[in-house]
Amino acid sequence: MVEKGRITAPQTEFIMIPTIIGTAILSIPSIDAKFAGHDMWMTPILGSLIGFLTVYIVWRLHELYPMQTPIEYSERIIGKAAGRVFGLLLTLFYIHNSGIIVREYSSFISTNVMTDTPIIIFSITILFVSALAVRGGLEVIARTAIICTTLFMSSSVVLLLLIKDIKLGYLLPFLENGLLPVMKGTLIHNSWFSEFFLLAFIFPYINNQKNGLKSGLRASLIVMFILLYVNFFVLTAIGTSAANLFYPVYAIIRSITVYNFFENFEVLITASWVLGNFVKISVFLYAASLSLAQLFRFSSYKIIVFPLSVLVFIFSYWDLPNLVVKVNYISTIQPFYLLTIQTIIPLFLLGIALIKRKRSEST
Repeated sequence: MVEKGRITAPQTEFIMIPTIIGTAILSIPSIDAKFAGHDMWMTPILGSLIGFLTVYIVWRLHELYPMQTPIEYSERIIGKAAGRVFGLLLTLFYIHNSGIIVREYSSFISTNVMTDTPIIIFSITILFVSALAVRGGLEVIARTAIICTTLFMSSSVVLLLLIKDIKLGYLLPFLENGLLPVMKGTLIHNSWFSEFFLLAFIFPYINNQKNGLKSGLRASLIVMFILLYVNFFVLTAIGTSAANLFYPVYAIIRSITVYNFFENFEVLITASWVLGNFVKISVFLYAASLSLAQLFRFSSYKIIVFPLSVLVFIFSYWDLPNLVVKVNYISTIQPFYLLTIQTIIPLFLLGIALIKRKRSEST
């Protein structure tokens, strides 16, 4: 096997939670406010259904083809030629999306925190440390994820300081324009929840295989509650005007003061968010590296991590030249792009695999 490491089921949860919400908590609330308005709090709940479905699809494929990743079992399901085409598509998909994540991270830091530092510095540094983690293997990613995710999650309690300022009236009117606006917001969440397909590259390397499904479903549930928690505070703090802000979560945290003395809580949030994005970029880069190594039958994926990081860096500047283009991409193209590759196509693969298994059992 290309990957020799083994991790536990709980470590899987620590890996997946920041992998999904690392960029979501900054980008989603603004788009939710734009589409769903006063009902934006509902969108994470409905969006999580895709997360649960994707986890189940990945787990059923894993049960049918244990100890194999999508790059390997796709050839057994749809044939060698078509399987290799899908494997190449999946590899390019994760390289491309790794670049987008790096650009999102770098853009946020350069426009909100360190405005005088060239954006390229943030891209290079986050890719370098992520590549080091990937080179260390899945076990290293899992161990660092425990620390980073704990700090990342702990910082969310800062939002509770807004309780005295929230206005529950912003939750009304309920379903003012029907369900369609909510469904549009839900579609944005679907793209992030479909990223649970990354479990397909982790399930084969879990020590206690029987707990894999529970860990995946639990991670999806936790992500749903976090996004609901964030959307609730954004909505009740500034209302639908969140649609006019690129980073509404960062904006409301900057407004927090305690006794007119404790301020600048955004520094804490930014530090924890950097840790969360480190985990996310590491996981995406790991999936891209592992996919490429298995596709071309390399003995190890570690030798291609740094060359692949250079390619990811190029993608990070080639595809999204500015923030406006990024928001438009997230609102229009990304939901269909991510959902198709990570949920719909795997669902078809599962259907074909089950049909082939049923036929083999009947003969």
